[in-house]
Amino acid sequence: MPALGPRFESFRAITALVMLCGGLALSSCGGDEEPAKTETETDAGVDAGSTKADTGLSNNWAQGYTIDLDFHGHPTADGKKLHLNRDLYGVTTAFSFGSTHYTQGEVGFAMTDTMQVDVDGVQSQVEIILNFGLVVGSSANPVHTDKAGVYPFSCRPPMVRIFFKNYWYRSTCAGLVGKMDITDYSNVEGGTMAGSFEGRIQAYFPDTNAWDDCQADHIAKTCKNVAWYADVKGSFGFTLPPKDGK
Repeated sequence: MPALGPRFESFRAITALVMLCGGLALSSCGGDEEPAKTETETDAGVDAGSTKADTGLSNNWAQGYTIDLDFHGHPTADGKKLHLNRDLYGVTTAFSFGSTHYTQGEVGFAMTDTMQVDVDGVQSQVEIILNFGLVVGSSANPVHTDKAGVYPFSCRPPMVRIFFKNYWYRSTCAGLVGKMDITDYSNVEGGTMAGSFEGRIQAYFPDTNAWDDCQADHIAKTCKNVAWYADVKGSFGFTLPPKDGK
């Protein structure tokens, strides 16, 4: 994927666009017609790293991502729909890339983005995590993401994690249909990790005694509410930063 740095150097501000369809009579929430613009739905927001023609989900980010979320089941999240375009140019704290927790040469990579968004007139915290797990493994800790390709949602990375309305949602619960499609892969500084993801993520209840999402008795505790879930779709493009500690 060609570098797009100059395009994003002129747009350093982080942009969060939230489109809430619940309760609004907008034809785009259930039909094909494009709604009239509102004050919060501007060309600058929609086109931050995307184009109108590709609906904002094209893989053309140099350092950012686009995500659509449609929540179901949870009493305070049900019916909420979020659309976020995030330019992370210069936001070095969003990335974890290195071997902080490993001793045998392993390298992990993840993106974590936390923000406040206006949801029905109330500020709500949203956290988006794309965790690629180990991009360099060892005999003790096998690699999770080692090449371009399609990775179906499973109990291991790469994974999608979301925090919204005081609850976590994860792609690692059993039986979820979804995938992460990595079109550009790298595990070295300056390389590109890019692609898209789509599928269903489920409410997740963290438990220090049930940490293994590949173990049935653990996920029976952490993924116990199948009626709370979100449908997710997005794209990303990241230039890998210097490794942690450099």
